[in-house]
This record gives sequence, C-alpha cells and structure tokens, in this order.
Amino acid sequence: MEQKINNFLTFLNVNKNSESAVTSGGSDPQIGFKISFNQNLAILNVKVIGAKQLPADYGSSKPKGYVVKVTVFPTKEKFETKPAKDNWPTINEEFPFTLNIPDKKTIDFLKGIFVSFTIYATLDETEEEKPTKAEKGPIRRFFSFDENSDFLRNNVRRSFTRRSFRNSMKNRRTIGAVTYNLERKNFTQFSKDNVISTPDVWRSVKEITSGIQTQPREGKKGCIELTLQYSVSEDGRNDVVEVTVTKFRCSLQTMQEHERVGGQLYIKINAFESNDIIQKKKSDKFDPTISLKLEANTATLRATVNNYMLNQVKIVIRLMAKNLLGKKTLLGVIEINKNLPFWKEIVANPGTPVTKMVNFE
Repeated sequence: MEQKINNFLTFLNVNKNSESAVTSGGSDPQIGFKISFNQNLAILNVKVIGAKQLPADYGSSKPKGYVVKVTVFPTKEKFETKPAKDNWPTINEEFPFTLNIPDKKTIDFLKGIFVSFTIYATLDETEEEKPTKAEKGPIRRFFSFDENSDFLRNNVRRSFTRRSFRNSMKNRRTIGAVTYNLERKNFTQFSKDNVISTPDVWRSVKEITSGIQTQPREGKKGCIELTLQYSVSEDGRNDVVEVTVTKFRCSLQTMQEHERVGGQLYIKINAFESNDIIQKKKSDKFDPTISLKLEANTATLRATVNNYMLNQVKIVIRLMAKNLLGKKTLLGVIEINKNLPFWKEIVANPGTPVTKMVNFE
C-alpha cells in the first residue's frame, strides 16, 4: 500500500514539474480565434477563443488581467474582451463587424480586409463600466422579422451593447499582436443562411512592428524607428540636422528586463560637433512596453551645424530608465556618425527624410 502511495505522489510531482516546464518555457504567447461571415448581410463575426502562455509576471509585478482588442481594417471598428485573470485564459467572446463590400459575387471579395488582435496585460485592478442596454424600436422590430433574424439576434444586436463597453484601464502593457488576412480560401466551413467560417485558428503573438522593413529583427536591447533629414542653408553656416524618433519596440524578454530595472523609460537625443554638445532633447517618460508610438514633437531634435564641420557631427541616442529614487540606468545606445551609410544617405540627399529601424547596442 505504501509503495502505491509513493508511486502516486511521484506521478503528481512529475506532472507538476512537466506543467511548470511548459508554462515557464520560452514559447511565444498564442491567441485562438474563429471568424464567420454572413454573405447575405456582409457581417463579419469574430470570436476570440482564448490565449496561451501569456507572460505571468513583469519583473516584480504580476498582471491583474489580460485583455484582447479586436480591430477590423479598413473599417477600424474596435472591441475589447472582458479582462481575464488567467494567463492561459478561455475567453469565448464574439464581436460583429459590418463590412462595406461592393461586389460579394467575386471570388476574392474579402481581399484587402484583415483582422488585428492586440493583447494587453494590466498591472492594476480595473472596474468595468456597465454596458448600455440594447436599442429598442423600429430597428429591433426589423431584426425580429428578417429572414436572417437568428444571425442578427446573436451577433448584430450585441454590437449595440459592446460598442459602448469600455474598460477604464491604467498601467497597461502591450504583449503583442496577431494580424489575420481574410482570404476566401480560409473559410472552409459552411452553414445555413449562406454563412461561411474558418476553423479554430491559433497564431503566435508577435511584437507590434512599424511596417518598415529596412532593418532585420531588432537586437536584444530593442530598436527605434528613426527619421533623419539634412537641410542645407545659403551660407553653409546654418545647415540643419533633424532627428525624429517615432516608434520604440523590443522583445517580450527585453521588456521584462526593463521592468526589473524599475521606473519609467525615456529616450535622450544629443547632437555633438567636435565632441561638444550643440543640442539635446529628451522624450516624455513611458512605461516598459513591447511597442510604443511616440508623438513626433516629443522626440524631435533640430541641430544647426556648419557645413564645413559636417564630418565632426554625430548623433547619440540613449534609452534610459529612471526609478522612483531618481537613479538613472543606461539601457542602450545608438550612434549615428559620418561612417554610417545612414548618415551618408541623408547628406547625399539634402531635404529628403530617410526612415529606418535602428537597433540599440
């Protein structure tokens, strides 16, 4: 009997260790979804099934919940799921989108339409606003007698409620996103009332990218979307170098390292001429994140330089962290000088802005 108990305990420990290995492994987070389309009504129904392997901690903090934002382009309608507590959540929420499709008879009528799923973690407890009641009156009565009333009742009416639903969240962290192109060949399931559906789809969640493919995947310390422009002056003494940081992104692992450092991040831009600082700029502070869009006016530096000193000019961009005690930590550096192709390109094409993704070192 004692041997059987020991064997049972050993079995439990093995399974527990195995489960821990899976949840703490390096696999990417995943999101599951299913998409249906009513060809008679041009209504797209997006079901968020759930997610897997979402990050269980951010440094010393643990997420209080996870939210998925669903957006359909080019309509740009947006919905959000209710917060889920588990980092392997089962969500099962559906959202309807009305599409404007001129000709539904063509085989590629869904071409150019895609769905974006963005996953957030929130580090604060949140309180949900109550959704408004569904609209009543002629519209509702019309739906009741339509030949597609079942589909409308289950999907369209929900849109009146969900569109007004908002989560008042603070201290969010962007985990990543998935983009799914709507191609007719992906809709392999058919049902009554001319409704077509995809099977259950699972995709790995990736960092949010800018769409500019001028550099390889970002380095271990993250990267920025950087725009440089060189403008010449009449006398050559008042030329201008303009530097703008518009996006920041990094991997999930790098973001967690930033969380462990503590405090907020900011980007510091310095322009040097013969090793003397001639202009400097510091962006607004932001929380550690995988992807962030910066407003151009908060991270743009304009430096006046002499044309004959152009070879002595360099731009140094630093990613910094500052904690609550005021301690500053250097997280990464980018230096743009005369030896880099980036610099040579803007000097050879005055007045033409050049944008690239550049890795921090």
